[in-house]
Amino acid sequence: MISAIKKSIRLWQLRRRFPASTIHTGAIADGLSSLGMHTVLFPEAIVLRSVLEKYTYVQSHSVINNAHIGPFCSIAANVHIGLASHPIDGVSSSPVFYDASQPLPHFFTKSVSPADNTPKTTIHADVWIGQGAMIKAGITIGVGAVIGAGAVVTRDVESYSVVGGIPAREIKKRFDEETIERLLISRWWELEETKLEQLTPLFATPEAFLDAVEEKNR
Repeated sequence: MISAIKKSIRLWQLRRRFPASTIHTGAIADGLSSLGMHTVLFPEAIVLRSVLEKYTYVQSHSVINNAHIGPFCSIAANVHIGLASHPIDGVSSSPVFYDASQPLPHFFTKSVSPADNTPKTTIHADVWIGQGAMIKAGITIGVGAVIGAGAVVTRDVESYSVVGGIPAREIKKRFDEETIERLLISRWWELEETKLEQLTPLFATPEAFLDAVEEKNR
């Protein structure tokens, strides 16, 4: 009963902080995080020390830690972004020997690692991350990239690349190099909503879309 009341209060507080976002029951965004307009957190999604820009959604049970997520990103369920690593150069990788700040019952050290020692992860605009993918902390994922379901991303991903596997490797590019360059130059994700509404019928045909954007910019 008390737990349910606490959840209801937390949800009310989040919705009050981010009135332009849709936040479902059980979702969490800590005090160091911010949500852009029309973002969505589905049930039990967790956002910690992170920025989510406009029109990005995070599906259920995904965890985002210390990341900047660009606009129009689609993050599926059970995705983990900003996974920390353990040091492996010493005798043991167990934190009981190097970080007494961890929630463990006993330590052999009094040393404490800095709270912000996990590097920031950057995910640019219009990235689609499939269900169950894992993104190592400090990675940069370029505009329009696609991360396959279950992929483990341990290195940077170029714009408009499709990657998958463990560890994730490039499968293909979504478009030819000329189209990719034109899309990046267009920065369409920064256009005003009224312009995006006008251009939406052309989204299925990149060539026509880019011609229209470039014509408007002349």
